[in-house]
Amino acid sequence: MLYLAVSSLFSHWRRHLGQALTLVAGLALATALWSGIQAINAEARSAYDQAAATLGQDTLDRLVPAYGDTIPRQTYVDLRRMGYAVSPVITGIYRTGDLRVRVLGIDPLTAPDAASAPVLIGEGSGPPVELTAFFGSPGVLLVGSGTDLDAFPPDGPRVQITGEVPAGAAVTDIGTAARLLGQQDPSYLLIDPDQPARLPVLPAETGLIREGPQSGADVGRLTDSFHLNLTAFGLLAFAVGLFIVHGAIGLSVEQRRATVRTLRSMGVPLRAVLAAFALEITAFAIVAGAVGLILGYLIAGALMPGVASTLRGLYGADVPGVLRFDPLWALAGAAMTFAGATVAAAQAFVKLAQMPLLAPAQPRAWAIASVRGMRWQAIGALTLGCGAVGILIVADGLLAGFGFLAGLLMGAALLLPLVLLGLLRGVSAFARGPQAEWILADTRQQIPSLSLALMR
Repeated sequence: MLYLAVSSLFSHWRRHLGQALTLVAGLALATALWSGIQAINAEARSAYDQAAATLGQDTLDRLVPAYGDTIPRQTYVDLRRMGYAVSPVITGIYRTGDLRVRVLGIDPLTAPDAASAPVLIGEGSGPPVELTAFFGSPGVLLVGSGTDLDAFPPDGPRVQITGEVPAGAAVTDIGTAARLLGQQDPSYLLIDPDQPARLPVLPAETGLIREGPQSGADVGRLTDSFHLNLTAFGLLAFAVGLFIVHGAIGLSVEQRRATVRTLRSMGVPLRAVLAAFALEITAFAIVAGAVGLILGYLIAGALMPGVASTLRGLYGADVPGVLRFDPLWALAGAAMTFAGATVAAAQAFVKLAQMPLLAPAQPRAWAIASVRGMRWQAIGALTLGCGAVGILIVADGLLAGFGFLAGLLMGAALLLPLVLLGLLRGVSAFARGPQAEWILADTRQQIPSLSLALMR
């Protein structure tokens, strides 16, 4: 029975190849835009975490100037004489034309082990650094694998790639950093967690403030609005793609009502018909998901340099301009494909499951079933509207604003077909003659099948 239902229903697509291509294209494009944006966001957040971990900044406290960008060298010398175990760091942006690299200069002799050891030793990700070359002139620049090496002069420090430094950054000796950046005073002081006992109180005249460890979340909070807008755009594109898929599936089901009636009359059980539809949607989801993930990776790879440049220019975040494949966002994109296909096909499945044996081929039966479903649609619209108002009352912020707008717009869209039905019923009271009554009745019958197009 299942084989009969599958072969009968799948034969529709051989005769309507354009519908099949529309369905696959809609689902693939929705998956591509969603997965591509998630890949960009995942790459950016990974870069934030890696940048925060450079020099142990995610585990070490530091002293920063309360005013200005640097700490006088004499202040650093005075703190060392007082017994404070602190280490100077010079940081700044090295520019060559349109290229820019964040340079971090450290003093390996005074730096805490958490800051210098992973970078200099490499911890298995690269060869150890020659300390004599690191301290000497012209020095050594330790850079990440995604850093553009054309940014450095050929007669400058020797460049060595290591996995412990994020893309777009370079770690070097503090003297080399001072020469590259033209800056002699430290930008901040790293605090060694192993401090001598009975230290004097930090003098107020130093003008220094103690900051806790940084994390990727610190930079992430600055860029939250940027990534939230990207996610909202991806979700909107995914929803538009699902509208296309919903329309293609709905049209195919409408065109196969007679086929379904014939199968049911021949004794094919309803569960076999629904299982055939499920297999059909699963096959389309697999094909469209594979195509969508490939397109999403290509789109994200093409957009990543521009996104990295924007994040670097607006927020000072070091994000590589290259995209690495991560199975997590790929699996999430595939899951969204199957979820979207299921949502797009759910309405047609419910209609078929709830109608009597010979009803699927009767247009009036479909209209009645659709009107019943609109009751739940009205409940959903009111729920979304109340939820939007509730969000506006109890929450604030960018995410709450998106939630309010989404609930309001979706609730209004769901109410539109119901409002049109109410208006048509009201106008029917003023209809005069059979022709006018027939036009209004036929229009009411078409509203359920046109509701999705009207809501868009």
